[in-house]
Amino acid sequence: MLNFKSSNFILITKRLLLQNCFLCGSDSNQLLCTACLSDLPYQTSTCYNCAKPLKTGNLCKQCQQNLPPYTRVQAVFSYVYPVNKLISVAKFKENLPVLNLLGSLMVKYLQIETRPDILIPIPLHPKRLRQRGYNQSLELTKYISKHTGIPLSYNSCQRIKNTRPQVGLSTSKRATNIQDAFKVNKIKKNWQYIILIDDVMTTGSTVEALTKEFLKAGIKRVDVWCCARR
Repeated sequence: MLNFKSSNFILITKRLLLQNCFLCGSDSNQLLCTACLSDLPYQTSTCYNCAKPLKTGNLCKQCQQNLPPYTRVQAVFSYVYPVNKLISVAKFKENLPVLNLLGSLMVKYLQIETRPDILIPIPLHPKRLRQRGYNQSLELTKYISKHTGIPLSYNSCQRIKNTRPQVGLSTSKRATNIQDAFKVNKIKKNWQYIILIDDVMTTGSTVEALTKEFLKAGIKRVDVWCCARR
């Protein structure tokens, strides 16, 4: 039989373990309750190359007309509510638990058909990094690397141009804005297949620009893994 002290300890422990779902506020022993997790906007039918939503077929019209430099994009979610809220909180409010949750969902749902040689996060310009305090793409990459065993490199490339934020720019202005923004510092001889990791992909201008730099440096194949696709 439990005495008062032991039963009180169990009650306090349960209260400490119990929390509220970040989205709906219901009691939950995890960051998102089971219902909210199942209701997230997971991507289903998408273009093999760029991960745009598709009703039929394997390639979108844009990729049929002009294939991007990367081979394949995988995105776990569509960038709509509540994923856009989760990414915004993780990106701008220093909410690492939410960022780790997104990383865990990427690990769970991304398909590793051929094991890449290295994972590389999209770099931030040093000025932007100082302002934000951390690179959300690097944090996602750390989580994925830890739970898949695929090594990561955070210094193989850098952003040398402090570009304007891509949000709100047209497709053509995004491409111009990101032009000459990246530099590949060093790659190892055994790197033939790399994965670029980002939180959100919109037009693909950023990953296209960095992919081209790695291809020029001698990498044979570049794929993209992102948390969400607009």
